[in-house]
Amino acid sequence: MAAADLRGVIAASITPVTPELGVDVPRLAAHAARLLNDGCSFVSTFGTTGEGASFSTREKLAALGALKAAGADMSRQIPGVMTPTLDDAAEMVTGIAALGCRAALVLPPFYYGTSEAGIADWFDALVARTEGTTRIDLLLYNIPKLSRVRFTPELVRAILSRHGSRIVGIKDSTGDIENGVMLARSFPELSVFTGDDRVLPTLLANGGAGMIGGMPNVFARDLRSLYDAPGRTDLLDKQALRIEAVDSNGSLVALKAALAHYLGDENYARALPPLRALEAAERAGLIARFAESGFERAA
Repeated sequence: MAAADLRGVIAASITPVTPELGVDVPRLAAHAARLLNDGCSFVSTFGTTGEGASFSTREKLAALGALKAAGADMSRQIPGVMTPTLDDAAEMVTGIAALGCRAALVLPPFYYGTSEAGIADWFDALVARTEGTTRIDLLLYNIPKLSRVRFTPELVRAILSRHGSRIVGIKDSTGDIENGVMLARSFPELSVFTGDDRVLPTLLANGGAGMIGGMPNVFARDLRSLYDAPGRTDLLDKQALRIEAVDSNGSLVALKAALAHYLGDENYARALPPLRALEAAERAGLIARFAESGFERAA
């Protein structure tokens, strides 16, 4: 069965950025601690919401090392591996393991759009390059809109047939309820997460493990309540309205803008180019829509 601890609400954390366009480690540490305190099971740094494809492997591992040095509980970290480069992916997986993280969330190579056999070969090579130094658990990151790779049942089975002892979960960011349910039913041995709050109750009812998503950055307490009581349609309706507001305002930069507003710290709003922080009018509209959903403070 799925790993017993890999359940719940996992926050795909934003990454605070310094004026010099580096990782703002003190703010990242404070934010991660706040997310765990507000009910998240784990924090996933440097995924899509964390601008993981925009930071180098060196920057990300240095930031994770600084988090550990600052006293962060690395056993509650599931960092993203967001690179099409095999060598960088292997370095990232090895570094994540050395820091004592719980697992790594691995995006498939996203440039060439190759065959399923080619993707399986890439995972073969990744495991081969890291097997001698670590056997850290891996989660597959299914976000075909950005990666151009879909983890079909056939592809998942091919990878599991070779590396079943290493693969422990899937994050399904398709936003498709039927796809999430299909994965949960097809692979009960894996912890299957959705990236979409609106899918969470149905996924849980069909054997899913929970969610790994960006919305907990602001709404962690409400999402933990929804996880604990999936029948709370009032919370589900509120989250649906909030997702629409975030998606119509640039997704992760909207979450950053909201944190800057509620925490009273403009440094949280800064994004790494090519992304740009929300303009004042856009932020005002976003916060107004959150207020309409009954939300007035940071989670």
